[in-house]
Amino acid sequence: MEHTKELLSVPLSALVASPFNVRRHASGQVEELAALIDSQGLLHNLVVTEQVGRHGKGKASSAGRVRFAVAAGERRRRALLLLQSRGRLSKDYEVLCELVTPERALEVSIAENSGREPLHPADEFDAFKTMIDEGKGIEDVAARFGVSPLTVQRRLKLAALSPKLLALYRQDGINLDQLMALTLADAHEVQEAAWFGVPHWEQSAAAIRRRLTAGEVEAASSGLARFVGIEAYEAAGGIVKRDLFDSEQSRFLGDPALLQRLAVEKLESTVATVREEGWAWIEARLEVDSQALRQFTPAEYDLRKPTGEERKELAELARRGRELEQQSDALHDQHEGWPAEAEAIDLEEQDIAVRQRAIQHGLRVWAADVKDLAGVIVTVSREGDVEIIRGLVREADRKSLDAARRKSEKQKRVIGDPMSGGGAAGAMNEAEDDSVADESATRTEPKRSEFSDALSRRLAAHRTLALQAVLSKNLPVALAALSNALAQRVLGDEYRRVGQSMQITAQPAAHALTSAADDAKAAPAWLAIETARDAWAERLPEDRSAWFGWLLAQPQADLLELMALCSALTVNALPSAGSAFDANSLACAVGLDMADWWEPTKEGFLNHVSKAQIVQALKEAGPGLAADRVESMKKDVLVNTALTRLKGTRWLPLPLRPSSP
Repeated sequence: MEHTKELLSVPLSALVASPFNVRRHASGQVEELAALIDSQGLLHNLVVTEQVGRHGKGKASSAGRVRFAVAAGERRRRALLLLQSRGRLSKDYEVLCELVTPERALEVSIAENSGREPLHPADEFDAFKTMIDEGKGIEDVAARFGVSPLTVQRRLKLAALSPKLLALYRQDGINLDQLMALTLADAHEVQEAAWFGVPHWEQSAAAIRRRLTAGEVEAASSGLARFVGIEAYEAAGGIVKRDLFDSEQSRFLGDPALLQRLAVEKLESTVATVREEGWAWIEARLEVDSQALRQFTPAEYDLRKPTGEERKELAELARRGRELEQQSDALHDQHEGWPAEAEAIDLEEQDIAVRQRAIQHGLRVWAADVKDLAGVIVTVSREGDVEIIRGLVREADRKSLDAARRKSEKQKRVIGDPMSGGGAAGAMNEAEDDSVADESATRTEPKRSEFSDALSRRLAAHRTLALQAVLSKNLPVALAALSNALAQRVLGDEYRRVGQSMQITAQPAAHALTSAADDAKAAPAWLAIETARDAWAERLPEDRSAWFGWLLAQPQADLLELMALCSALTVNALPSAGSAFDANSLACAVGLDMADWWEPTKEGFLNHVSKAQIVQALKEAGPGLAADRVESMKKDVLVNTALTRLKGTRWLPLPLRPSSP
């Protein structure tokens, strides 16, 4: 059937959308199409119908009311309007249109949209490459087609792939994600081997990326790369492989040996500066883990008073830390948009903590005899900063250092002879006398003894010694007394104390732990210990003064159980408690494996660390867990992804991993 075409030149202002247009997504972005029309002109006519106005058809209406509805070409109309609004087309610009009847409009719209075969992406890659080969610049091509220069670079990268792979892409034998992963290799034979030389289950985009970057250093997660700098690495002849299809354009360094050499050379300047401090030895190491540090014993040090500038800076850091904490609390009340702000706060808090540690470490001073035996390790932190670990004693030198300490302590005792009431011992005695005097002032005045105060104290001391000797031989009574003293403090009412002759201080750690971790009460360990605690609280008599007598009647095994529980409730391994070494000893003794009790959650861990730390955790947790370009994910998406992938892996952050006592 033949159709006679009726062409009209219609003012752009007279064109409107048509209800006959079957394409319903015409309101999308038209930037790229506008750029094409601007550079190439309108290559296809619009198809329109005459729109009926209030006075009948447009031809019969007044001139100002004639309108034509676009049945085919709505995106072109919108692109033309965009160009007109930008001054690229005149206000009276006219468009060549084909006029059809309303009866044909729907058929024409269906025919145009269903009959149009879109350009295959591979053909588009080739077209961009041809234009570049003809001498056009990337910026020029990007401007002419309304895309970014990065988009042009990506299409050129795809166009440079092996012809075999592009042919396979045209046949739907490989998808675009897989092609993008293969661009990490430049040589066609490497690309083909990475696809054709592996089983199909190894052909995912993530698996291809892993193979093509094996043995290379990923810059985003490498402290050495940040320390050396990509520019310095490239200036030394290093090759950097860039993933153009990663939103963060990940970079991979192909010469790890060169990177390490440059890092060692850069560390040498710091080593030279530290050497002037007079240490026995200095080592430059690119990596130092906890296992390596266990080969050394930390030497004792003193703390000097901070300077005025240091005090001022510490105060300012503390003030800013409080502000950030308040901002973080306020963010949790918001429902949208807070993850990005929370990450910024978290990163600044990390910077503050690093600076505070640097100042505090700078206050440490070591005696000259310590420096004669101890040394320093200069290394690179995960963040890419120089880290200086001072005061390390090798095992072979530890005995010599201990001998030097004993000699120093002996000299101090001679200088501060306790018999003369001077020195440290004298000060201690004076402090004890003041404490006794303060305590006696709060008690009711006892009946005056017939002996002098000095003699009364002497006799009481002898009695105490005898009691200790006898009690040490009576296990049931000793256990009952110890359990009672502990239970009175840990399980009893804090405000109603029963007097104790055994001088034992048992401070329950629950308050300190819940203050440090607001999710502590949801932990499995809390439930386990609270269950045992409640069971004993129900067994003990209501009258606390009757506990000792009741405990005397209990089997020794029960007393041991109670003693163990009460002792456990006093353990405090927080850094502020100053008992890290003792806590490590306890953990090793009981064979503690924190993977049985803890795993990363959003609120308890993932929301409080940076993206780089989450990615590192995924890499440590198992092969493939950091795949699918997790580095390019937004923080909230990465948190959810990591939450799922880390579950059941038994991964632990360094502070929770087993430590030697």
